[in-house]
Amino acid sequence: MREILIQEDVKLVKERLKLFEAKTGCELLLVVARASDPYPGAAYRFGIISAFLLNLVVSYYFEFHHSFIWPLLFILTTVLMIWVGHFTWAKRLALSSWEVDRECMEKSIEYFHTLGTSKVSHKVTAMIMVSVLEKKILVLVDELLKSKITQEELGELVTIMKTHFRKGNMGLGFTQSIQSLEEKILKDFGGKVSTNEPSELMDTIHFL
Repeated sequence: MREILIQEDVKLVKERLKLFEAKTGCELLLVVARASDPYPGAAYRFGIISAFLLNLVVSYYFEFHHSFIWPLLFILTTVLMIWVGHFTWAKRLALSSWEVDRECMEKSIEYFHTLGTSKVSHKVTAMIMVSVLEKKILVLVDELLKSKITQEELGELVTIMKTHFRKGNMGLGFTQSIQSLEEKILKDFGGKVSTNEPSELMDTIHFL
C-alpha cells in the first residue's frame, strides 16, 4: 500500500498533519485502505457475464456438433473468469456505484470510530480516507466540526485530492486538502477549535 506514496511524500504529509493539529487543536486521522470490501460478488458477476459473452463469440464462429459441448465450455470458462475476476482491474469492471458508495461509507465510519473517536478523549476529530480499489475519497468530521463546516465544503477537499491524484501527486493532494481543512476550521471557529493539546492519535498515515 505504501507504494502509492513515496517515502518523501509520507514524511511531508506527517509534518503537515502535525502542523494542522497544532494550529487547529483538532485530531486528524489519515487512512489509506487497500479496499473497503473484498467484493466477492463482483468477481462472480465478472466471471458469469464475461464467460457468457465469450461463449457467444465462440459459438458464432464455431459450430458445436454435440449439444453438451456448449454448456461444458460455459462452465469451464465461468470458473476461469471467476478466478480472473479476483484481480483488481477485473473486479473494478463489475462493481456498481451504489455498492461502492455503501461499502466505502460503512468502512469509513468504522475506521472513524475504531481508529479515531474511540481513542480520543473529549477531542475534536476529522478523518480523510482513501480507498484505493474503488478510487474513492471520503472526509468525515465529528458533530462539533459538522455544525460549522458544510458537506459542500468537505466535498471541496475531495475535489482537491482528486485533482492532484490524477496527476500522480499523491503527497500534494494530501497536504493541500489538509491545508484547506485547516483554513476552514480556523475561519469558521475563529481560531483553535479546542484548547486541549492534540496528538492522542499517531501523527501518521494508516495504511490498511
